[in-house]
Amino acid sequence: MSKQYLVSLVLLLFIPIGCATGSGPVFERGGIRLSLAQVRNAWLKELNQLNPQLHDVLLVALVESRQTGREVFILKRTLGDGENEQAFYTASLQRGGSENLMSVNYATREFMFDHFNKSDGPTLEAMRNRLYNEERIRIIKRDLGIFGIK
Repeated sequence: MSKQYLVSLVLLLFIPIGCATGSGPVFERGGIRLSLAQVRNAWLKELNQLNPQLHDVLLVALVESRQTGREVFILKRTLGDGENEQAFYTASLQRGGSENLMSVNYATREFMFDHFNKSDGPTLEAMRNRLYNEERIRIIKRDLGIFGIK
């Protein structure tokens, strides 16, 4: 792994993908508000736990998008069959057709999903629903005065 790659990766970790308190899309359900930045940040954290290879390639794609000012595609290739099947992810400046899993654009903060599925990790929609549910439970516990939640 090159030193420049590691420096770029470390720098990217300190650059917010969105600002939870700033302007931008906000999702609201039942009086609970979630910013797109909150959902994306939780999604990236979960992706790092469930599919670290894809998470790392996504970070590389974001760095490449920032450096080139272009949309970067994440391609998924599989080798083997059945239980022996393994997925490999790569970042590319070229759209991958059926191998195109998703793409990222650092300048616009867009994550565009193509052939992303459950085996790749959670979807942004699933993460948003989970965050809504967690906040609802936290509000109920706070209202009941249990578990030390203020």
